[in-house]
Amino acid sequence: MIRFIQTKRYIITIILALIAIGIEYYYSTCETTCSYLRGDLLGIGLQYIGIGYMAAIIVLAVLKRDTFLLILLSAGVGVEIYLVGFQIRYDTYCLYCLAFAATLVLQFFVNCDWKRKKLIFASMAVALILFSIVFRGSVVPVYADNTPLLSHGGVLKRGIL
Repeated sequence: MIRFIQTKRYIITIILALIAIGIEYYYSTCETTCSYLRGDLLGIGLQYIGIGYMAAIIVLAVLKRDTFLLILLSAGVGVEIYLVGFQIRYDTYCLYCLAFAATLVLQFFVNCDWKRKKLIFASMAVALILFSIVFRGSVVPVYADNTPLLSHGGVLKRGIL
């Protein structure tokens, strides 16, 4: 089984990336707990970052660029550690986000070369640190995020109508 996975790892990686892109699409239609979770990276929504990330994974798999693929997947695992921790911290879980994380982790293990441990852990650590600096997330119901400003005594205040 391991030998089969190793010989077909690029195809498996591409299939998992396409599944992850599909998950991101369905996330955008979610109206349950997912609608409470919001996040962006330098003002760009995470669902768009995720689609672009998986497109890059597909390109690297097609070109068979093992080192760059391993770096990008390792960095992705570092980011997902942060994002899953964010969900745990706020006790709000998105099945789409967790499914995306699972596909990424599967891609990582399919392409993992443990002989390159330093590269793997350095990529994870750098991504985790940088992501924690530039990530902006919230766990707010959508209706509360868009409340109008009310004026009271000349002072603008947030309120719910």
